[in-house]
Amino acid sequence: MKHVKRLGFLLIFLLCGMGFRYLLVDDTESYTRLMMHEFYRQDNIDVLFIGSSHCYISLDPRITDEIFQADTFNAGSALQAQDATFALIREAVERYQVKQIFMEMYYLMMNNVNYKDRKYLTETYIISDYMRPSVNKVRFLLNASSPKYYINSFIPPRRNWEALLHPADVIDIVKKKQTAEYRGYLPVNGYQGKGFAVNSGEIKNGLLLDTAGFDRIRPESASEDCLRTMNDIISYCDKKGIRLTLFSAPMSLFQTAGVGNYDDYIAMINEMIEGTNVRYVDFNICRERYFDQSPDLFSDAGHLNEAGAEKFSRLFADYFTGKIPDEELFYDSMAEKIAAHGPDLLGLSYLDSGDEMRKLKIVSTMPAGTLYDAEIIHADGTRRMLMEQSDDIFFEIPQDERGTVRITAGGMTVEIEE
Repeated sequence: MKHVKRLGFLLIFLLCGMGFRYLLVDDTESYTRLMMHEFYRQDNIDVLFIGSSHCYISLDPRITDEIFQADTFNAGSALQAQDATFALIREAVERYQVKQIFMEMYYLMMNNVNYKDRKYLTETYIISDYMRPSVNKVRFLLNASSPKYYINSFIPPRRNWEALLHPADVIDIVKKKQTAEYRGYLPVNGYQGKGFAVNSGEIKNGLLLDTAGFDRIRPESASEDCLRTMNDIISYCDKKGIRLTLFSAPMSLFQTAGVGNYDDYIAMINEMIEGTNVRYVDFNICRERYFDQSPDLFSDAGHLNEAGAEKFSRLFADYFTGKIPDEELFYDSMAEKIAAHGPDLLGLSYLDSGDEMRKLKIVSTMPAGTLYDAEIIHADGTRRMLMEQSDDIFFEIPQDERGTVRITAGGMTVEIEE
């Protein structure tokens, strides 16, 4: 009788939690909700794509299904860390006859803090909230943070309690959830199906003002938990007889050249998988005749737009089905690719630290020792020199000073609206 009462209490507790979540959590614009809904309703998944936003905006299963002649699915999500990837891999393998997994390796996702030190778990919750109840889900959430976050993790409405103080907001959420679009899991935010979503737009004038590439890659900063989970994923796939391939989707040359040491990242991943059956393929060192990284293929410094995703999806599938040999597709290194590209001014990267001064970095493929001139042109036509004939690629501008920055070097001049 005691067990029946406990089970009844648990059932009531879960039902109440579901009810409050419906009232308090606004996920009407969530593409991940749609992805997870489809994830659990596939006839089969032969080939799984998984990783961060660089995965879900890059690989279109409508294209890869056809070329692979298999059921492919894209389970990428925003800022997806290794533990979320592992949890989704387990979910897929337990339900489907997965033969191959392609895991995307955006370099910033290798710099995560240890799981118990996390303070912001939005990227965890956008996956866990839509996972079906299971031991896998419980294990994922128990290891994703310190115990002080367990209430928020296991009782999602707790994160939005304050919404109860604003009845109008609750009513608005309920109205949106009663629409045919929400109830029918109709596409939002460019969602195209099977986990793929498109980014719109393109880089204007081929130049960028973006935060990407401001800092160098620090391979030594990858957390212990990140590296341990990577080893767990490799071991799990090996045990299950699943081919695991790591890959990096194309980013703009602005971002890969901007960090200044992208080859160190490639070396880090290859060192990590040494002695395993895992491959790493980095499409950032593609030759231009296959993927030219032109501005009209990107929505920002790091993400492909719809045209870029279509082109990359075909290239990706053609390569992995043996239609293009390695030596024809890839340079040996990013350094070789930059040298082949030649001297170029790509834009400005910035660090918005909130300080009085705004820190900027000139991003180029100019040789070391190049001398730069930089000036700012204000809306009223007045000008101010920021630096003159300097080999330093960093400079500062006061936060309240805006205008067009003109950079001159090596006989080239570009103007970027700051």
